Amino acid sequence: MRKKLMANDAVDEIIRVLSASGKWLVLMHEKPDGDTAGCAVALASLGFRIGKDVTLGCPEQFPDKYDFMLGGIRHEALDRVPAGFGGGGCVLISVDTSNLERAVKGIEAARERCTVINIDHHADNTRYGHINWIEPTASATGEMVTELMAYSEWGISPEEANALYVAIVTDNGNFRFPSSSSRSHECAVILMEAGASPGMVSEELETNLSVNAIKLWGRAFDKTRVFSDGLCAVFWLDRADFYETGAAKHDSENLVNFLLRIKGVKLAALCSDTEDGVRVNLRSRFPMNAQKVAAVFGGGGHALASGCTIHERIEIALSLLMAEMERHASTCVHGSK
Repeated sequence: MRKKLMANDAVDEIIRVLSASGKWLVLMHEKPDGDTAGCAVALASLGFRIGKDVTLGCPEQFPDKYDFMLGGIRHEALDRVPAGFGGGGCVLISVDTSNLERAVKGIEAARERCTVINIDHHADNTRYGHINWIEPTASATGEMVTELMAYSEWGISPEEANALYVAIVTDNGNFRFPSSSSRSHECAVILMEAGASPGMVSEELETNLSVNAIKLWGRAFDKTRVFSDGLCAVFWLDRADFYETGAAKHDSENLVNFLLRIKGVKLAALCSDTEDGVRVNLRSRFPMNAQKVAAVFGGGGHALASGCTIHERIEIALSLLMAEMERHASTCVHGSK
């Protein structure tokens, strides 16, 4: 099947480079979510299918809840690009990764040894690749990779279709978020025609919580604070919460979305205390803009979903964040009157 696309030089160049390269390194971003994981698995599977030497990796362990996508594909936890990777016929593919701070270390140095392809849907992508295909209007990078593979002569296998379906539905809230578009649904049709099973994907995604994850969520819920006249909400997790519940880092993925279920809340944040600082996941509804709040602390993402790291103790980070959220809420409310 060939998906009709508007003229896109980046897509044509990506297909040309992938075809000519015999060795692929496919990389995810830190704390991998469904979009980066689904895209990377699908591309790695494609590479194996067409006879390439492929390595699939990310800065940390692959989340258990997405293991069903892997099949027989082996994943490597890479803290940096392997020193021996490079030379003629090598390509590094970074998916759904807006900047090098979120990526496997060493991509910048690897640019001198291989072609770097950067495929992403974040508007604040820093365009660190030799080929940068950035489409902020896509609800997920999975839409872009779906179109890339369908547009090429390689097509999409049923396993790859399931991985890409995961990428799309985990990033656009199963088509509930405002980022969903007719394009999102068109990609879903392409994937279903290629063999994706929405029922199976839904079953895998919705029935894979561990008891430890539920205990972790309970600790966050107990710390919920609603402020700024009910417009903002925040909760947080200490390192002890993860240790004492036995939960993994990825068990907090998308937990912040629960705060937006509180009536009246338009701006929500989950703070997770880590060895590298306090990681903040932000979500918002119009007229709030999560990206603007994240940018104050050097982060970024989308208007409705962003993140940042505050290099302070959790108590100070919470104070700084809540003050900025309240300032932003006040500005938005005043501006919307």
